[in-house]
Amino acid sequence: MSWNPTPGQEPNQPGSGQYGGYSSQPGGAYGSPPNNPYGSPPSGASYGQAQYGQQPYGMSGAASALGPTSMGMEANLAAGLSYLVGWVTGLIFFLVEKQNRFVRFHAMQSIIWFGALTVVEIALRIVWIVPFLGLLAFCFQGLIGLLGFVSWIVLMIMAFQGKYFKLPVVGDYAERYASPPPTGTGF
Repeated sequence: MSWNPTPGQEPNQPGSGQYGGYSSQPGGAYGSPPNNPYGSPPSGASYGQAQYGQQPYGMSGAASALGPTSMGMEANLAAGLSYLVGWVTGLIFFLVEKQNRFVRFHAMQSIIWFGALTVVEIALRIVWIVPFLGLLAFCFQGLIGLLGFVSWIVLMIMAFQGKYFKLPVVGDYAERYASPPPTGTGF
């Protein structure tokens, strides 16, 4: 059982007297930092809480700010899933999603990046036939595989967090093709 010096009031709350709390006066009651330039928080709030309409720490709100998708799922979830199986899921999400630019951007970036890596992998497998170049192709194929795996993890994390993460050259092309298709045919 704890001892409370002032019945009905918590000992570490504002105005709790000589036994704790904080005050707006510099060097005030026990427990407050001396010469606190910020004073005490507004009434009803403590130092650990979000104030003035801010979201709590760790909550970015990115999914709600990215807008609706035509698939009925959150935009960051759809964007992250467009990287799941490389260019295959990128193609699926690009063809299915009609209105959300964020999802279409990540889907197109997945198509271009992992499509290019697939083409390089196929070319390196063809080069295996040549005796000396086969060893070099084998080494390059390992590096390409490592690059693909690391980029797959990074791109999925960034998409799930709701961030527009652009790869250096591929991201520019993905932005060009990310615009939703026109609604009318014009005829």
